This record gives sequence, C-alpha cells and structure tokens, in this order.
Amino acid sequence: MKTLKKRSEFLAVAKGGRTDRRAFALQGLKRADEGPARVGYTVTKKTGNAVERNRIKRRLRAAVAQLEDETVPSGADFVIIGRRAALNQPFADLVRELNSGLKPALERKGNGSWQGRRDNRKPKAGGQAQGKEPAQGSGQRQG
Repeated sequence: MKTLKKRSEFLAVAKGGRTDRRAFALQGLKRADEGPARVGYTVTKKTGNAVERNRIKRRLRAAVAQLEDETVPSGADFVIIGRRAALNQPFADLVRELNSGLKPALERKGNGSWQGRRDNRKPKAGGQAQGKEPAQGSGQRQG
C-alpha cells in the first residue's frame, strides 16, 4: 500500500467517514480511481513524547502490512490516528480491529462533514475583536 504524504491528502480524507477503535481512529474516503489503497499515519502531540508517538506509528504500519490485500478496499484513502492504547494492545488485536474498521470508515455518517466549534461562533459586533484597533497599512499606529 502507498502512503499519504501531503497535508491536502490528509484534509481530503478527513471529510469522509470515520470509525473509532480503542487504539486508533480510522478515517476513510473513496477516490474516483480504482488504484491501490493509500494510508496515512498520524499521532497528536497530546500523546506522549516523540519516542512514544513514533512507536505507535511503527506498530500501526506493521499492522497495516499484515492485512490481506483482498480485505483492503481498492480506490480508497485512509488516515489512521493513533492513540496511546496502541502501545499496549496485543498486536493480533490491533490487526483485527484495523481489519474490521476499514469498510465502516468509508461510510459517511450524516452529511459527511464535521461541524467544528469555529463554525458555530457568532461574529463580534462590528467585525472586530473587542479591544483591538483595525490594522493600518504599515502596521504602526496612527497617532
């Protein structure tokens, strides 16, 4: 399987379906072409230090390598968001959870897009944050 590298690819997959497991969250999106599946790996900085995050990603990569090619839908992109539980979970369970989560991750829930808190905030009166002056051309205050 190929690996997702670009930020734009990760953002595109985030607009698809999602399924949560104990050791990871799995996002999936069907592509227009029927090429081989692609997988991206990420672990947030809230999860341990760099050593732990890299170990989680290595375990997830190894679990993906164990999957049978016929069980992975072709023409799909996946992003695996690792959690700390991936460090202690038995490897066989990790592979089993990954295998069971691939197809559900491709199914969109609702309208397929997550509405973040930022979209629900009301704009401030006058379009400016309180206590701030509007920016001038040179970046310096006009006296």
